[in-house]
Amino acid sequence: MFPSTYRTTALVNGEVTVAALPFPHEALGAGTVVIRPDLMGICRADAKEVVGSRDIPTDRGPLFGHEFLGPVAFAGADTGFREGELVTFNPNVTPNRTTGFAEYVFVHGTAAELDQAVIRVPEPDPAWMPEPFACIVHANAKLLELTGLDSLAGKRVGIIGAGCSGLMFALHARHLGASIVVFNRGESRRDFAQQREILTAQEIHPLADAESFRDTFDVVIVVPTIITPDVLHTAATIAAPHGTLHLYGGTRSTDRFPDSTLDIDTIRRQELIKPLTHQAKPLAVSGAYGCARSDYEEAFRLHTTHPEAFPLERLISHYITLDDFPQLITDIATSTRDFPGKVVIST
Repeated sequence: MFPSTYRTTALVNGEVTVAALPFPHEALGAGTVVIRPDLMGICRADAKEVVGSRDIPTDRGPLFGHEFLGPVAFAGADTGFREGELVTFNPNVTPNRTTGFAEYVFVHGTAAELDQAVIRVPEPDPAWMPEPFACIVHANAKLLELTGLDSLAGKRVGIIGAGCSGLMFALHARHLGASIVVFNRGESRRDFAQQREILTAQEIHPLADAESFRDTFDVVIVVPTIITPDVLHTAATIAAPHGTLHLYGGTRSTDRFPDSTLDIDTIRRQELIKPLTHQAKPLAVSGAYGCARSDYEEAFRLHTTHPEAFPLERLISHYITLDDFPQLITDIATSTRDFPGKVVIST
């Protein structure tokens, strides 16, 4: 039995609200899956949509409320799912859906779309967010594919940004055999990474120290939510000659690499690799975007098989309620408050 009303969030003109709406019983069709989230992760992309600083892709729509997991509360006859199955969601497939910041999420699509968008969770009670880790698994696999490398074994990898994505890149690259150094401007994220024993003191440095790593890294992964010209210049500085700058963080359609016409947004979104000469140094610029069902499956395999290498539960720093969410996401979006690690809404 479903309730007569349920609580959900709305984002309208930069304002986030929580309201009780009538439960849409008429939406329970043959091609509908309804998910009741237990955990909802807050992503920087959500905050960017609040302030309008993210380009909304025409092929997949807004991301607002895309990290969540919970049981299937209703499965239409044509969906291939069963009530009670624990699932998560891949926002890179675009069936019609409602926001994940809600007591119920409605996903409508064909059986083929739902098979790719609604991902069964093989772990009994995960306390981590699968979507961001699946994206990092995909991004590193794309890096290997684009560069023609068999592995990262013996490679020196620099990572700019110590948010959740940067720390997951570090864990995954280290597992793949690389030596890693992460750079972050703010002290709180650097302290968080060491206090949670995700990185050692030798593996994380202030961004201001990057100059001392000039011409060092075979690969530099650029993770910040907004990739600025200064960040790109730093990435090029610390890359070794013939190294690769791998773009993962946020870009917009007008972004170009400093002092060049290189379209970095297209490189990232279309997952390309292009040559670049920056201040007489030959480099390559590559990009990765999104993930697929197979990346979720690999993410779950890695976490289950190598829990000591992927302590993803330690990335969660705060739990809040759905009622706390509007003020908190507004504060994050306007830089009034900041949190290291992952903030999660728990029901």
